Amino acid sequence: MKRILFFLMLCCILLTGCNERQVEEELLVIVLAIDQTEDHRCLTAIKVPANTSASSSSSDREDSGYLLLQAEGDHFADAISMLNATTPRRLNFSQVREVIIGEAVSKQTGFITLLQQIDNLPRFRCSAAVIICQGEAMEFIKEQKPYVGMRLSRYAENTLASNAGKGFTPSTDLCAGVRDLGFGFSDPLFILGAVNNFNHSENQSEEKSLDTKAGSLPRKSLEAIEMFGAAATDGISVCGYISGYEMALIHLLSGHVEALTMQQGSITLHITVGKPASLSVDISQTPIVLHISLQCEALYSPGSNPDIVLVENQLQKDLLTLISHLQSIRCDGIGFGDVAVKNFLTIPDWESFNWRVQYAQAAVQAKVKVLGKEK
Repeated sequence: MKRILFFLMLCCILLTGCNERQVEEELLVIVLAIDQTEDHRCLTAIKVPANTSASSSSSDREDSGYLLLQAEGDHFADAISMLNATTPRRLNFSQVREVIIGEAVSKQTGFITLLQQIDNLPRFRCSAAVIICQGEAMEFIKEQKPYVGMRLSRYAENTLASNAGKGFTPSTDLCAGVRDLGFGFSDPLFILGAVNNFNHSENQSEEKSLDTKAGSLPRKSLEAIEMFGAAATDGISVCGYISGYEMALIHLLSGHVEALTMQQGSITLHITVGKPASLSVDISQTPIVLHISLQCEALYSPGSNPDIVLVENQLQKDLLTLISHLQSIRCDGIGFGDVAVKNFLTIPDWESFNWRVQYAQAAVQAKVKVLGKEK
């Protein structure tokens, strides 16, 4: 028994030593950012923990305890190769929490290829969130700091989970983006990020505040970066943006929403759902018809007397406006394509149907049933 205990203790010591040596020999990348320069070159940056051995002589060390390292190249592969060649340690991408892509890069036709190249990096953590940044990704990554006192990786993870849970951002990660963009039957929505300069107007109603996007939220904070709303795609690249309220409606249709509230005079209603909305596509008509049937509950304080029919009409109007917006930018972010494809027996039949054009021109019908309930 003593020999076994001694052997186990020896293994623990040896394994611990190997792990410490590996950390010293590698830089753990927490955030990866990609931008386009004025001369159309690729600018790539990473944030890594600034341990003493790797950063004692670096001018890029931040007060937050992280290094910001940058490199340029003719394209992403060149930039990442230069970054690898000039960093003091080998880069380890297994702990990446966020991939931040600048606005100019995200709208290029090579956006799909870029996501695939990122996913193909050695040991890359493909469950990393993809954030499309209005403006430049470099400005976003420079402002990103763990303000609440925890390390950046945990802070980023908790912030992303909190935002997605509230329903104002999507939860699409790199794995899902690579899988669905251009190859799936629905278009992925990515987190929309921006840096807020806090020059917004203070006279906005609550409803309008939720119907805004990252970078223009009516708030004041030490933390200038915002993640609110989504970047929509059209099978090729980012084609437009949707607001936080529109994203909450999409979560409502999928059967999950946490923070969708409606105001009716002095009455506040909290909208909840028990199951996803029913989607159907009628391809026998010209134009085709997209159908939505949604049943939800409106919770309100005891003694209140809200007009439930008014709530139904408002939700129906908002859903029709949302779908019209998505059609105008040719983004099937709700997933009607997943339903429509079941009407076809072969891939050639589906391709000849020209779904994206049919979707953009489709008529839309929405039916909303709301059950009022006291909390």
